[in-house]
Amino acid sequence: MRVFSIQHDRQGLPEVERISPCVDDVASRLTSLPEVNGAVVLNTCNRVEVLLDTTGEASNTRLRAALNTAFDTPPVWDLYLGEAALGHVFRVAAGLDSMVVGEREIAGQLRRALAAAQQDGSTSLPLTIAVDEALKTSRRIARETALESAGRSVVSVGLDLMGLDDWPTATVTIVGTGSYAGAVVAALRARGVAHIRVHSASGRGSAFADSHDLNHVAALEEALAGTDLVVTCRGLGSPVIEVAHVQGPQRFLDLSLQRDVAPEVAALVGVRVVDLASIQNSIRPCFADDTRRAEALVEAGVAEVLMKLRSRIVDPAVVGLRQAVMALVDDEAARLPQRPLTHDDAALALRRLATRLLHIPSTRARMAAEQGRTEEYLLAMAELFGIGAGEVVDPEAMESQHCPVTHLAVNDLDSADAQEAM
Repeated sequence: MRVFSIQHDRQGLPEVERISPCVDDVASRLTSLPEVNGAVVLNTCNRVEVLLDTTGEASNTRLRAALNTAFDTPPVWDLYLGEAALGHVFRVAAGLDSMVVGEREIAGQLRRALAAAQQDGSTSLPLTIAVDEALKTSRRIARETALESAGRSVVSVGLDLMGLDDWPTATVTIVGTGSYAGAVVAALRARGVAHIRVHSASGRGSAFADSHDLNHVAALEEALAGTDLVVTCRGLGSPVIEVAHVQGPQRFLDLSLQRDVAPEVAALVGVRVVDLASIQNSIRPCFADDTRRAEALVEAGVAEVLMKLRSRIVDPAVVGLRQAVMALVDDEAARLPQRPLTHDDAALALRRLATRLLHIPSTRARMAAEQGRTEEYLLAMAELFGIGAGEVVDPEAMESQHCPVTHLAVNDLDSADAQEAM
């Protein structure tokens, strides 16, 4: 398994925004390569993750080149391989790699990405197992830890850090209608704030104001005038509030991954700026034990899915074994006499089947002894049939020994029957 990744905290939101519109056909393009068995593409506003199920000989250079054909300037992908790739998917699903640790939205986005891959036929069974197990672990983390509340409490903690004493009389302006805007309105009203205004340069401010019963202000300068607190939820990759916009002492709560408030604003006299980083620093100590528990659950989940995926490797061999045995059963059934069977008829047929099943293992045992690999063979026999490897087996006497499972020996049949069974 391999994961090519572009993340908000590694390459930055502007790079995520540049890459995101160009990955619609990535899955079909990559799965057209013979060395790619499946692909799932997770494309969100904070990250682009390309999950691949590949053959062992797949070249990272070739895969990267196929990924980059859609870009004039190739992005610098982070690459996770094998167990590290699984661990990355599990951490992403659990919200442990989100800017706001414990946020649950990412799990739903990953679930929808898998569903889309299943619908267009681009995923594979190993990828489906990996993502399903990651989502299962994510749900377990939500049940067994309080990290989900860490994500929900970002707005509340941010408001606490602003130092306002009289919320009911405060005037608050929300700039932008991003993912936190609705939560901000709810948190402000829970504190008794009655005067809430909204401004959005995207043109969505009026509709947001109508749906939340707020006052819409079209001009930014007017929106900032006379406000006690400005909460920004825009996050388009460049500051919207510069030093020139600040009108005396003011408080700013910046809830954008890429700052909406220019860094220089915080240095102004009488201005207080709280951003997501400072909120996270305040939250993390409260959820340290939950984070450790989540990390342990991720580690256990990765170990479990690794066992499941490794067990799939032998599936073709198991299917082949079953088919071979059933073919022998069908052949022996066809040999049965066309009359009511006696006990002796049934016993003979079963002995003949057992003899045919044991022929190759018996021959290989003799060959192993001749080649000095007796111990190796006995260990394999113990692994396959649960027969103790401590017994010393004389290959020359094997035909007179009884199978511990069927209790039959080759010489239980007369020479003619044995010859027929062979």
